[in-house]
Amino acid sequence: MSNKRLLFIPVSSPQGIGEYMRSLLLAQSLESECLGSLTIHFVLNKHTNYAKNCPYDTTLLERSATKERDKVCEVIADFKPDIVIFDCAGRAAHMKAAKKVGAKVVFISQHAKKRAKGLKLNRINLIDSHWVVQPDYCIEPLSWAEKAKIDMFSLAMPKNVGPYIAFSSACDTKQVLKKYQLDEQGYFIVSAGSGGHVLDNQNCADVFFAAAEQISLQTGLKAVVVFGPNYDKALPASNTVINLDTLENSEFLSLMEQAKFALLSAGDTLLQAVAVKTPAVACAISKDQTQRLASCATTGVVIKANFEIEDIINKASALLIEPHFNQLLEKYSLLESAHSYEEITQGVKSMLMVADR
Repeated sequence: MSNKRLLFIPVSSPQGIGEYMRSLLLAQSLESECLGSLTIHFVLNKHTNYAKNCPYDTTLLERSATKERDKVCEVIADFKPDIVIFDCAGRAAHMKAAKKVGAKVVFISQHAKKRAKGLKLNRINLIDSHWVVQPDYCIEPLSWAEKAKIDMFSLAMPKNVGPYIAFSSACDTKQVLKKYQLDEQGYFIVSAGSGGHVLDNQNCADVFFAAAEQISLQTGLKAVVVFGPNYDKALPASNTVINLDTLENSEFLSLMEQAKFALLSAGDTLLQAVAVKTPAVACAISKDQTQRLASCATTGVVIKANFEIEDIINKASALLIEPHFNQLLEKYSLLESAHSYEEITQGVKSMLMVADR
């Protein structure tokens, strides 16, 4: 394969990190499988904590890419990518600029509102693949109007492909447990997302940490709290909790998979927990998480908690009571849940092969 150019444009806000992490994992996966034949470039908001640590060449913007119409078009024109991957980002003008230089356009969405943006009529003939990183049970079906638009116009059909997860090997998982001196099923893992979310005038990571301390004391399980890269205070000292500022995605998934249970926000990590069959208690800490959490709770794959320390502790205690705990595990084994890692990675690789002809 001759050298190909990939441009990643994820939504990039100080509060969120999921889209960037997904784009980073996809970039690293493609790079490892394509034997160094890729030139990869990112477009990120310079005010995010992770932007300065991106391992790839990066254009830094004053705001998220969606709000930087002209600058992003300039980057596309100058870089001349073969594929542009918009993760919950991208204006029609950006997609037109990509088509102008002959690039394939990938649009990744993760809830109905973002999915609908990919079905606007100003996207006709602009999107080549539209992947929705949600399982079927977690997102409402297309409306009749959306189906009609797809039938009448050249709009890419959104395809639900589940969460984007690269599972860890048994050897890697064993090394991660040893690194943090943890025993399989002897701990629980806690994450409130990026660490920058504030709800009811409280930092969500602080609330989760306070609940984790009490749960650890009550259950005897160790707690591993990942505060997130946007947490802007010193990590609290604790005799009962392992506090980490951030984790590599592979390490986080390894710890999630071997944990007794997880305490999470209802972002991407919640679907990761379901995918690795780890029971979870979750709180919605942003508007876009409310529907996802409700769908997961209705399906019976998560315990929903209010954003209150006492309720979180009570729901964690209820989760661990038998036979409820084993019933959750049985639910996971019966639930067919797609994982998008192979589909998206192989889909982009196929586009690169076509572009090489």
